[in-house]
Amino acid sequence: MEGTTPSVSPPGTLRPTTVRDSWQALADGLHVQRVHLHLEQWRKAAALPAEQLRLPVELDPADMVSRPVLLVPHDDILIRAAGLRPWIEVPQRLGHDLTAAGPLTLAVDEVARELAEGLDSGTEAAVHGAAGASAWWVGVFAVIHHESGRTASLAMLQAAARAVALGTAMRVLRAALHAGGGGNPGLRAAYCRAVAETVVLEPSLPGLLGEIGGMRLTDLVTTSVPWRGQFTKYQSGTGAGQVE
Repeated sequence: MEGTTPSVSPPGTLRPTTVRDSWQALADGLHVQRVHLHLEQWRKAAALPAEQLRLPVELDPADMVSRPVLLVPHDDILIRAAGLRPWIEVPQRLGHDLTAAGPLTLAVDEVARELAEGLDSGTEAAVHGAAGASAWWVGVFAVIHHESGRTASLAMLQAAARAVALGTAMRVLRAALHAGGGGNPGLRAAYCRAVAETVVLEPSLPGLLGEIGGMRLTDLVTTSVPWRGQFTKYQSGTGAGQVE
């Protein structure tokens, strides 16, 4: 994947309808921008040993930036409706040619399986696709972390991957409900499971964010899962992605 950076679709294909939708679109755009800003850094880092990157030895840096299995195209109707087209497209265009398989992939697959139970095949594929791509995004931002002196633990990165996967899968489920799936009991049950998971997750998020503080992973986790601090930076007017 050497050479010029390929263009990708702009984040969000639907006009934001609320302030929170606008903040989410802004966050999505900043994540894409950050990947492109540090593209060469993570390509080079993928060839280094995990310990040199202050990553747990259980993780293979090359695996962390390899493209996920393509379970759903980036122009899938639910992926587009959820504003997640770049979430699928960027890993497929920029990821290394190997197929990702590792602890982070296993962590997000577990989230997808729990949420996708009882869904129709199209919605199930979109949930698995969005959640599966989360491992790539978390892996990339873990590889290009700041020189903060922090050493990431496997448990910390898996927790981050699960949180991001939960948030993105929830966006797919919400889009499916808005598209007229409110009468589908399986879809409603899946969305309720996702909401329940965010309630369980929220008390642990401040601690997780404290662990990853100073890493470029922080903004990704903060803005991906619905919780009371999701868009605090935007509410306070400080923006995001300012530390580069």
